[in-house]
Amino acid sequence: MHKAIDIEATLLSMAEERQARQLLRFFKTGPGEYGEGDRFIGLRNPQVRLVVKEAWRHTPLSEAVTLAQSPLHELRLCGLLIMVEQYLRAMKRKDKAEMADIFDTYMALHPFVNNWDLVDLSAIKIVGNHEVLNPGLALLDDWIRPEGHTMWQQRIAMVSTWILTRHCRPDVCFRRASQLLQSPHDLLHKASGWMLREAWKKGYREELRAFLREYARQMPSVMLSYACEQMHPDERHRWQQLRKSPTKA
Repeated sequence: MHKAIDIEATLLSMAEERQARQLLRFFKTGPGEYGEGDRFIGLRNPQVRLVVKEAWRHTPLSEAVTLAQSPLHELRLCGLLIMVEQYLRAMKRKDKAEMADIFDTYMALHPFVNNWDLVDLSAIKIVGNHEVLNPGLALLDDWIRPEGHTMWQQRIAMVSTWILTRHCRPDVCFRRASQLLQSPHDLLHKASGWMLREAWKKGYREELRAFLREYARQMPSVMLSYACEQMHPDERHRWQQLRKSPTKA
């Protein structure tokens, strides 16, 4: 069995002060920025993944939770990635009880899943897969709404559609993206545009065009830019011009 305190010691032994300073800037940890107050020890994702690879099979879920609640960013990432691996193992075993336990635990941890990398590296595989396996689940459709939910809860709800689109449910992506058109958060615009682009890549091109015909005029520029990234330059230009000249239908 691996305990959180031992995994923490391993991660701390790899700390790099110079890299930690760079990560503080990269993840916008200054006053008023989205990552305000976050703390780093200076590890790159591959370093954290190496520890996860060695530990996840023998780490109880409770110990992963302890890591995921750490004030240190890389420890939170490690705990969440352990949970990802354990969820995927439970999927392979078709262990519905374990999948539900990990999903419920993850959702309760949302105050600690509080930066874009933590969301993107964990929510897609845990939340996205759980939504595919539980089509009646409505919680994430609630989380996408700004009322009573944080930006990170909304991003979890948005990026989880990556898996849904790959399982022939792109309607969830389009529906949730429409909920974020008026969001003030650039990170949500980027997440929405990213997921819309993935829908295009998976072949839902007419569906995306229909979405753009309805919403392109009001889409934040970065959302539209991401959504159109895989299009032919001429088509991409037409959608961007439509946004710039909203009176010209």
